Amino acid sequence: MKYKHIIYWAVWLAALFFVSCSDCTPDLYSAPDGVYFNNRVAGNILVDSTIVTFVYEPDDTEYMDIPVVVQTIGRQSNFDRLVDIRVFSDNAEEGVDYELITPAMVPACTSSFLYVVRLRKTPVLLTETKSVYLELCPNDYFQTFLMQEPSGNSQRSYTSLLTYRIDFSNYYSTAPIGWRSEYVGIFSERKLRLMWKLFDNVIPRADYNIRGAIPFNKWVYMQQELDKYLTTQDNILRGFETGTVDVDALVDPEAQGNERQLLDFTPQVAVTN
Repeated sequence: MKYKHIIYWAVWLAALFFVSCSDCTPDLYSAPDGVYFNNRVAGNILVDSTIVTFVYEPDDTEYMDIPVVVQTIGRQSNFDRLVDIRVFSDNAEEGVDYELITPAMVPACTSSFLYVVRLRKTPVLLTETKSVYLELCPNDYFQTFLMQEPSGNSQRSYTSLLTYRIDFSNYYSTAPIGWRSEYVGIFSERKLRLMWKLFDNVIPRADYNIRGAIPFNKWVYMQQELDKYLTTQDNILRGFETGTVDVDALVDPEAQGNERQLLDFTPQVAVTN
């Protein structure tokens, strides 16, 4: 009889344990499902904009695809869920300057996706920067309660989680990072494009924008070849040699007669005291 009492007590305690656990187990996630942009660069730094240029791409490049990371918070779903992304621009036209390649949709059983914006290389980009803006809006599936994240930047305290800007062009406003003025002088875009024309088979275009990617011996080689090339162009310009002046070697390709001037690749020597 005592043995049976022990069994009854054991069963009762086990039942009480499971009921208690059932009552006390918290719901792991009970907030609304949310969505935000989660684009990061080196050092895991969150960014809400990017600047891209076609200048490093081959001349026959027609477009560039820019993936934008869209991240969700909350439980995954076993069906696809639409995301409301408003895309707009004040100076670019959809179908002409850019295209929206992927549907704004979180695939089933995932918590993020890449929203791809295709940028078209148009002639106007040689002189103008265009911008495309993306903005997340709430819908039946996702709320937009994550609005910003501290940036740690004294000039800009917060980084937006709900907006993303893409600026794109096909010209330089500043010298590429790898430019060495001690070999080829002060930077200009026309000088760089002439160097591409002459040395594309030697130096990948992207290397000009990577510090140290072009070794000094190749800079010396380009410097020497440019000197020979421009000497020939100068002789043609002065009538000492026959031929046609390469307009890509001129400061102004529209200039005529005595107004024509060759690009100046004179090295810039640092002055030390």
